[in-house]
Amino acid sequence: MKEGVHMKLHLIAPTKRRGTYFTYFFNRGFFPPLSLMCVAAYTPKEVEVRLIDENVERIDFADVPDLVGITTMTDTALRAYEIAERYRELGAKVVLGGIHASMVPEEAMEHADSVVVGEAEAIWPRVISDAEAHQLEPLYKQEDFIDFKRPLLSRRDIIDPNRYWTANGIQTSRGCPYNCSFCSVAAFNGHRIRERELDNVLAEVESVSRSNVGRRKLIPFVDDNIAASPSRAKELFKALIPMKIVWGSQACITFANDEELVDLAAKSGCCFLCIGLEALSPHALAEMGKHQNKVEQYENALRLLKKYGIQVLGAFVFGSDSDEESVFSDTLEFAMRNRLALAHFSILTPYPGTRLYHQLLGENRLEPRFWLDSSWESRAVFKPKKISAKRLCEYTYRVRQDFYSSRSIIKRISLCRYWNYWLAANLILRREARLPSHQTV
Repeated sequence: MKEGVHMKLHLIAPTKRRGTYFTYFFNRGFFPPLSLMCVAAYTPKEVEVRLIDENVERIDFADVPDLVGITTMTDTALRAYEIAERYRELGAKVVLGGIHASMVPEEAMEHADSVVVGEAEAIWPRVISDAEAHQLEPLYKQEDFIDFKRPLLSRRDIIDPNRYWTANGIQTSRGCPYNCSFCSVAAFNGHRIRERELDNVLAEVESVSRSNVGRRKLIPFVDDNIAASPSRAKELFKALIPMKIVWGSQACITFANDEELVDLAAKSGCCFLCIGLEALSPHALAEMGKHQNKVEQYENALRLLKKYGIQVLGAFVFGSDSDEESVFSDTLEFAMRNRLALAHFSILTPYPGTRLYHQLLGENRLEPRFWLDSSWESRAVFKPKKISAKRLCEYTYRVRQDFYSSRSIIKRISLCRYWNYWLAANLILRREARLPSHQTV
């Protein structure tokens, strides 16, 4: 940087599609990268910030900034490394952060000038200061979980909201009290729930724009569990009622154990919850460490949510050691019988930093650094016990295709409120359910 010239910073969210430019349905992404919008809020005002979401726009490598910050998840790690190396060749300094870089910082350091481990907000001003002084350190580590009571509001002015279904993502808490074997949330955000103060959350809700859904504000609350503290959730929902918003979030199935909580959620505008049902077998749930899920309570819970007009995206995972071939048809039949608005059927993935990753690596059943192979998301990267890896992949894709068939979609969403939005979402996931060209069933 020349004297008197402010530093230029590009914050980049890589696409999951290696080396390609793509968007979702109707040329829109689902949500913008909230983590980068939060990091931007902690960037000094004199720094020129640009956010580039590769899911909805191309990276113009002719525009070379002074510093590049790239967020990483395991499914974007390979592309993140490619982008980082390209910018370094062009003379920019590169910082990698996010959950993947935090779990494998030694690997990330092979591709960047610096790596941020953990929640970035408290560290970021120091990173910027060091970059301006040409004194970037190879590693910045947030040792403790940050105080999340009154975070700065995310920078929505650096995105184009027209590129997304909704640009109104808000996080009201961090952390998860559970310890599921396949989940890295607790490793990154901790087991203790850190809640934002209510007035801080409401101020952000007030600041976001309205959508065309009944001219209300459409808000995805991106908490890992919006009701991890039921008493606090009730306070939040009561405060949201007069704000007349439409919202969705993630929650545990135990959400439906408290009808007052469900009633308040519905009154406050909740129309959608993503719930990790994961499995229909108590043995599989025990393997996952998902002791809070009780299979015998699933149907009553789903019925109660539907009674209050709350649709469910049910998440299921195939590949546990106790899974046999019958698990696929049983799960599909359950999802259809309960008319889930959406469902995600995934192959069990041992993400770095999880208990499952260390277990399978120790048992010599896992491909080390599998994420560096561009084909990994379309196959099993570990050796299952009771079914072959090939069958696990084939049957998972078959369940996806059957669930998102035209007949299934019509049956499941025909009476849903906002059915046109559920139809669009189903069509998006229907496209994602297509079998990769190298697979056959």
